[in-house]
Amino acid sequence: MTEYTADEVLSGIKDWAEQCYEQAGRKVDVELHGGRFTVADLKNYATNKLACRIALEGLRFEVTGRGELIASGQAVVVVLAGDNGKKGTRALNVLQVASPLQAALPASRCGLELQDSINAKDVRSANLYNAALDTLGTAGWVITWPVKFQHPRVR
Repeated sequence: MTEYTADEVLSGIKDWAEQCYEQAGRKVDVELHGGRFTVADLKNYATNKLACRIALEGLRFEVTGRGELIASGQAVVVVLAGDNGKKGTRALNVLQVASPLQAALPASRCGLELQDSINAKDVRSANLYNAALDTLGTAGWVITWPVKFQHPRVR
């Protein structure tokens, strides 16, 4: 089994997401994300971008009886899309960003040698309503799923 650091898992999920969008014929700006969106970010998404931001949260570690260090956490993807100046289109636009990932997740390992494939019942999606997003004509969704991987031991 391949050992991964959390950074390598994040990078792998980012690469996997980019492949999903490429296969779906969607041009989506995919990047890793550290936490907060600025007002300038939101204005940019509202006017001309479809965006996917990826994070890994809630990491927990356990040592198996064989001495392997297993990390588990939640992959968190925030997808954002604006109305591009056409009222009423942001809901459809954000679905175009969320759908390729949601369709590809069940039974996937996100292109990595994770401990388990993603079980469809563990994938969660929620509308990310925010007044600032709404006034800027931007819609957002959060998609989460558990990941479990072997982490290198520090010796």
